[in-house]
Amino acid sequence: MKNYILIGIMTLLLMPAENLYAGGHDEDKKLTAASSGFEGREEMLGRAMTVVLKSLNETKPYQHDINDALIKMILTTIQFAKNNDMIDELIENEVQVTLPMLERVRDNYQRSGELEDVMVGMIDRTACAYQLFLDKENSEAERRWTSPFGLILEHTVRLGQHDLTEKEVHDIWIKKRFNAFAEVIGVELEISDIGEDGMVSIKAVKPISMARQ
Repeated sequence: MKNYILIGIMTLLLMPAENLYAGGHDEDKKLTAASSGFEGREEMLGRAMTVVLKSLNETKPYQHDINDALIKMILTTIQFAKNNDMIDELIENEVQVTLPMLERVRDNYQRSGELEDVMVGMIDRTACAYQLFLDKENSEAERRWTSPFGLILEHTVRLGQHDLTEKEVHDIWIKKRFNAFAEVIGVELEISDIGEDGMVSIKAVKPISMARQ
């Protein structure tokens, strides 16, 4: 049933935005179809929806979601760093790889002085964030989401692929990593532990005296 719903949505999205003619007595009256925004990118959209359908159809040994591959890549990266006592090097590498984006966010923040701009630039506009945190909620200078790592860790730890806890992953990938990003931008963050409901919050609270150069 879900497949039929998604196919129906795809059909509506892919309807061409061209002039249609009304029938009956109004044959001379033109009706303009709504634009989907995907004109010229129909093949790309079709491939993406195919991946979504295949992912959601994978229900064993657990219900897969569309961020599974990204989560597993992150977990394997953290596991390698843990095994080789390289967590600090991992975080530094994340900063260096992300530095061009972080510097743009810092420049925008320095011009506007708005902490909300930090969250938009650091989280909302980065594909790795919105593809990872599927239920992200936004409020002024704050973002909330359900920690995405626990479900897959249940299975990969059982199989012996990882020996990480969800708290370890949160402390490294969310707390250490985002705090390192914030240092470059020049702000301080308040990052929660994982709540009993699985929720995590991250909030920009104030500028620091000097951004990391």
